[in-house]
Amino acid sequence: MIKRDERYTIVRTMYEAGHVASFNDIFKYIPKTVVANDLGKKVDRFNKLMEKVERFTLEEIYMIGNFLGLAEEQIYNLVRAEYLNTKGKIKKTKKS
Repeated sequence: MIKRDERYTIVRTMYEAGHVASFNDIFKYIPKTVVANDLGKKVDRFNKLMEKVERFTLEEIYMIGNFLGLAEEQIYNLVRAEYLNTKGKIKKTKKS
């Protein structure tokens, strides 16, 4: 069995306490580099995916959830919240 970084359990605890409400909140408690490496991604590629979370595959999202000890629905809801947060920040251009 692969030994995972102990900070993954902190994220779950913080999620249960209500301190993790969106996907990016995870990275207040565990570095992106740790998650990227465990996912088998280069850090640069992982950072690109973080800019647009909708580019993660469901498999990748569920793997991250598994690392954290979260159910598929829980991790999906975090990603969805992140997507909706960033979607609201995207400036729409006006067509002429």
